Amino acid sequence: MDEEQLRELAIQRYNNGETPKLIYTSLNRTKQWFFKWLKRFKSGEPDWANELSRKPHHSPKKIDQIMEQAVIKKRQELEQILYAQIGALNISWHLGQGNIDLPSTATINRVIKRNNLTRKKPRYTPKGVNYPGLKPLYSNFLHQFDPVGPRYLKSDGRFYSANIIDAYDRRCNVNPMRAKTRKDITEALIRSWQTLGIPVYLQMDNMLQTQGSHRHPHSFGLVIRLCLHLGIQPVFIPIREPWRNGIVERFNDDFDKMFFRAQFFKNFLYVCQQAKGFESFHNEHHRYSTMHGKTPKQQTSGDIRLLPGNFKIPEKLTIADGYIHLVRFIRSSRILDIFGEKFAMPMSVEYEYVWATIDTQQEKMFVYHDKELVKEVVYSLPKTSLDLSKIEL
Repeated sequence: MDEEQLRELAIQRYNNGETPKLIYTSLNRTKQWFFKWLKRFKSGEPDWANELSRKPHHSPKKIDQIMEQAVIKKRQELEQILYAQIGALNISWHLGQGNIDLPSTATINRVIKRNNLTRKKPRYTPKGVNYPGLKPLYSNFLHQFDPVGPRYLKSDGRFYSANIIDAYDRRCNVNPMRAKTRKDITEALIRSWQTLGIPVYLQMDNMLQTQGSHRHPHSFGLVIRLCLHLGIQPVFIPIREPWRNGIVERFNDDFDKMFFRAQFFKNFLYVCQQAKGFESFHNEHHRYSTMHGKTPKQQTSGDIRLLPGNFKIPEKLTIADGYIHLVRFIRSSRILDIFGEKFAMPMSVEYEYVWATIDTQQEKMFVYHDKELVKEVVYSLPKTSLDLSKIEL
């Protein structure tokens, strides 16, 4: 006898005059079970003995078909807009302009996934070694710089782009350039400081164009000298670890997909013109989940000190007082590489990251591990200035 027949038998016996206790004990059931099905019987429903679904009538995570189609449509619309973000956060913001009850971003992500609209990309997996990175505290605390390229135009040769982004508010500055010389890079940095403001730290990769010459590592190149002249502290990430500049690396990925590969450029001049539109669109409209859905302009905080528009590099550029920082991973050789110069490190920092700071006023280098000083060395600097009128930039 199945459960439905058992329920019908119990109610039949009750109608024949048997007591409830005798019925449910003889059927090896509980008092609650009997009165539950008696109540169902008295409701008058013809299928009272059938088991009802336990599924809730209303699910807070369920999205109706109309809203699901609205999410899909908005995703497809955003994919057609040049430079637009297409993730759940931006979809939610756009749908919210219609004054309707919105599903959560998690629900929107489920809609995107089950309708095969996702675009997967690999995620970085930390290796478990402490990394002494800077945490941006406010606008213009830390700028990340990284050049993109070369990229090629079908009828007008190759170009690069010197891209700079504020690590706190994600304001960007895009600078297409024909070559990647120290002159081009310096001009791009000056334009960024005139647009975004002067940062406390400028973080970058280990290109010779930004370091200087390995034949004369203590002389420093134009970029470092210019940073020190303006009170900016250069920070060089570990060699061959570009992901340490992760914010600008992700921006460069957007630059490739949303800008360079999203339209046809007839020549380099057109690239320069369109780059400013992309830069403006990003700063005004891109929304970041790490900033709780704010755009870069909405996130901007603090006092923005711009480099004057008429700024010119001094013809004779000395090494000003200031700090230069380098993050390095120490391998089994226990060698610290500073602009091509080698320094022996203690065994305690083997397979660890260290933070090296060159103090140009004291002419010393201090090496830290987990914020503790592990080595101090004399770092003599030349007294001559860099004469820009006599060198090829």
